[in-house]
Amino acid sequence: MASRRVALAAVALVALCLLAGADAKPKGNGKSKGNKGKSPKWPDAPAGAIVAAADLSAAVNKTTDGKGYAYLVLPKGGPYKSYIMLGGAMKAVSMAHVHWMNATAKNPIRLGLFPSVTAAGTPALLNPTLTYKGSATFERAWNETDIGYWGTDIKTFLGLLKMEMLYVNVHTAANPGGEIQGTLKCKSPCMWS
Repeated sequence: MASRRVALAAVALVALCLLAGADAKPKGNGKSKGNKGKSPKWPDAPAGAIVAAADLSAAVNKTTDGKGYAYLVLPKGGPYKSYIMLGGAMKAVSMAHVHWMNATAKNPIRLGLFPSVTAAGTPALLNPTLTYKGSATFERAWNETDIGYWGTDIKTFLGLLKMEMLYVNVHTAANPGGEIQGTLKCKSPCMWS
């Protein structure tokens, strides 16, 4: 009975995440299958928007059945959108963030993707965690307040994005430092027109 309640709660959580940003779902095919070194597939976006994509695969020294992709779509003036599709299978997915590749600073978080963060510098955990086989998606709208929680602003965030210094990291209970991840690559010109 308890496991059924956990499963139902996880389904409800995914449904809420989908409802919170249903208009953010990419209309393109979006999937990139092992496209390391190739250009990512880009989602549809408003004219002049900044678009970034990441192919998610096993983090360094990790073994996983999980994979996926992530998009950020940033129309000038916002609100901005994030979309993550997890594929394969993973147990106890707890959260996902955009991190700054800076080992000296311990790769700090620059944006909470799921669940939504509502307090400065405080990671939030899915409760209950999500175990899936097949696919799970998370979409949400966000704004400058969401990156401000992590001590940055939109100008700095876009500068790091343009330099490919940001990556998406999906955390699990077994791999709290991240089980799957991928570098965000910006569609040229990586600036608002």
